[in-house]
Parts: sequence; C-alpha cells; structure tokens
Amino acid sequence: MIGAWRRVGIIFLALLGLWGCAGKGPQDGVQPQSGLERAKEILNDYAKGEPMGSEAMAFDEIVADVRKTDPQKATILEKGFADLKRSPNNRSAKAKELLKKL
Repeated sequence: MIGAWRRVGIIFLALLGLWGCAGKGPQDGVQPQSGLERAKEILNDYAKGEPMGSEAMAFDEIVADVRKTDPQKATILEKGFADLKRSPNNRSAKAKELLKKL
C-alpha cells in the first residue's frame, strides 16, 4: 500500500514539475541584437582593454549582417576588424577610433 502511494506521489510531483515549465516561451519585448549593436558591444569591450577572444570568429558574420542595412558602415567595420586582427597592439585605441566612425 505504501508503495502505491509513493508511485502516486512521484507521478504527481513529475506532473507538477512539467506544469511549472509550460507556457514559458520567449519573453515579449526582447529583440535580437542587430549586427551593428553586436559590433559596438565587442568594440566597447576592446576599448575597455578586454583581450580578443572567440568573438573574432564572428567578425565576418557581423559584417555581413551590417551590410544588409548599411553597406558603408559595413565596409568601415570590415576594415577595422581586419586591422584589429592583423595588429592587436594598441587594440583599445583602435577600437575607440572605430567606434567614433560608426
């Protein structure tokens, strides 16, 4: 008899747990970042002295995203990212300069 109640309790708790997860989709009002916003966030980190990390692999993707809305800024960004990759010395100053252009 105790085993039966234990099974009922386990099933009840499992259903209660699943019910708590239901209906929690994406939050309203949260918009994905545009390419330009992503670029500015990365450049702000560099301007603060953060080292270059794995985000450098996404530079081409970010530039392609910006190119859809503003080809001129995409070209500036492409050259700036290439310069940051090529010579990481003085990254902070280069990032600040690139931010001003954007």
